[in-house]
Amino acid sequence: MSRRLFSVLSCALLLSACATVNKQPLTSQSADSIRGATIVQTARTPPDFAAMTAGKAAFAILGAAAMISEGNKIIESNKVADPASAIAEQLAAALASKHSATVVAAKTPVTADDASQIAAATRQAAKFAVDVQTINWSFGYFPTNWSRYRVIYTAKARLISTERGAVVAEGFCVQIPQSDAGAPTYDELLADGAALLKRRLEEAAAQCVKTLRSEMLSI
Repeated sequence: MSRRLFSVLSCALLLSACATVNKQPLTSQSADSIRGATIVQTARTPPDFAAMTAGKAAFAILGAAAMISEGNKIIESNKVADPASAIAEQLAAALASKHSATVVAAKTPVTADDASQIAAATRQAAKFAVDVQTINWSFGYFPTNWSRYRVIYTAKARLISTERGAVVAEGFCVQIPQSDAGAPTYDELLADGAALLKRRLEEAAAQCVKTLRSEMLSI
């Protein structure tokens, strides 16, 4: 358990290499095969959310456990949505609009990371699957200003051919604010049912959609 917590904490401390991603833009040949096809979105259980405070960070592994416990409670009690779902919806809609495809209404739950397994799970639903996975969502204090907080979000997205069982496009997005100018305090971030936390995650999702549409889907 201690190794797992250390790994989670390391990811939460901005090591985006915790996710294995091979950036792969959609080719014109693959794009042609989407025209008129059906597209389904996957649905995943959100990963742990880390609430990083200076006090908890001082206690290493025990601090990591406390950060995750507190973070998950914040997400649950305030009903904070995992941005992956909104990102997948917007990417699927963009693909459908661009290539005259149809988005299947029902999402397919998946737990696997292997593309062939995801393809097998979604093959009955559609010809292509949009799989978006939150890699890290968390908030933490700025290293140079412990009283101000930033919301961090990273996600991996893939477009999978369910017939071929292969990834035809893949992308990654990272949203890590660098400046503490105007950044909120801990209390401000969580006030009014974590309204600002929700807004920051929505903003991160919007930026991810913009990045993935361009770099991954060439839209």
